[in-house]
Amino acid sequence: MIIKMAVADSNIDYIQRLISVLEGYGELQLSVYTERAALEHALTSKHFDVLLFDSSVYDGQIRTEENTLAVMLLDETSDIPESLHTYKKVRKYQRISRIYQQILELYSEICGEADGVLGGNGVRTIAFYSPIGGAGKTTVALASAARLAKMGYRVFYMSLEDIASEDCYLPQGNERGLSEVVACLGEKINFTMKLQSLLQNKDDKLFYLNHFESPNDIYEMHEEEIAELLEQIGKTGLFDVIIVDTGISLDKKMVALFENMDKVVIVEKEDAISLRKLKCFLEQSHIMNEYAHKMCRVINFDIGRGSMLTNTNIPVIGKIDAVQNPEPAQFIAMLANAAECSFVSQLVN
Repeated sequence: MIIKMAVADSNIDYIQRLISVLEGYGELQLSVYTERAALEHALTSKHFDVLLFDSSVYDGQIRTEENTLAVMLLDETSDIPESLHTYKKVRKYQRISRIYQQILELYSEICGEADGVLGGNGVRTIAFYSPIGGAGKTTVALASAARLAKMGYRVFYMSLEDIASEDCYLPQGNERGLSEVVACLGEKINFTMKLQSLLQNKDDKLFYLNHFESPNDIYEMHEEEIAELLEQIGKTGLFDVIIVDTGISLDKKMVALFENMDKVVIVEKEDAISLRKLKCFLEQSHIMNEYAHKMCRVINFDIGRGSMLTNTNIPVIGKIDAVQNPEPAQFIAMLANAAECSFVSQLVN
C-alpha cells in the first residue's frame, strides 16, 4: 500500500534530515514543501493521505480533504497556534524512525482495511515447544530466528510465555507491543500499519514486539484469537517466517497453536526428569494423532549420549552441545552462527 505524504517545514536543514530517513520506507510517496504558498496550492490541487507539517508552513486555514490525516510536528519550545490545538501531533525532535512509526499508527486508525496488501501464503510458521522448564527452548528459538535472519529471511519472533525471557537477546523498551496488537484484533483498522508502528528489530531482518504487558493478557486470550493473530501477522506480507516461542502448558490455546503451525520443534533435554515429562507428552494421543507429522526434535545440552527416547517416530534434526554458564546474549549470537544451528534450514524447506 502506497501512502501519499506531504511534508512541510520551513527549516531546510531539518526537512532534509527528515526526508533522508523517510525516503528509505518504500510505502511512502513523498512531496516536500518549504513555503506556505506552495503547500496551500498543493492542498487545493492534489490528494494526500498524510500531511506532516510544521506550524511555520501550515496554520490550518486551508482545510485538508476529509480523509487526509494532518499531523503537526510539535516543537516543545514553541507555542501552539490556537488554530492547531485540535490537530494530531508528534514530537518534532525525536528519532525519525519513531515519527514514522507514530504516523503509521495514527493512519492505521483512519484508513481501514488495506486493499492490495500482500498475502501470507508463503509465510512459514514454526513453534518451539517443550513440556520441560529449563530445557533451553527460548535460547534455541532465538538462535534459530537469528540464524534464519542471517540466511536472508524476514523473521518475526513472538513469545507466548506468560513469564518471558527473550529480553536477554531482544531488548524491551517502554513502547507498547503484543498486548496492544492483540487488543486490535477485530477492530476496523489497518492491521499491517498498526503492526509496523510497533515493530522493533534486531539486525536487519529479525523483528519482534515488546512482550505482553501482563501474564493476564495471555491468560485471557482465546484459542480463536491465537489463530487470528497468526493469520493477521502472516497476511501483512512483512515476514517470511514466524517463530513462536511457546509456553509449557497443553491447554486449548496450545492445541490451537499446533493447529496453525507448519512445524513444531520439540526441545529435548537429557536427564531423567525431562525424560519422564517428554514421555508423558508423547502419550497424549489426541495431540500426537493430529500433529506428530509436524514435529521434530532438537536435543539441547547434548553430552554425547544422544536421545534417551526410544519409542517415538518424531525425528531428531539437531543437537546442541552443553555449555557451562554461558552469557545468554553472547551464546545465542554464537549459536546462530555455529554448525549446530544448521538444522534450521530443514524447517523452511
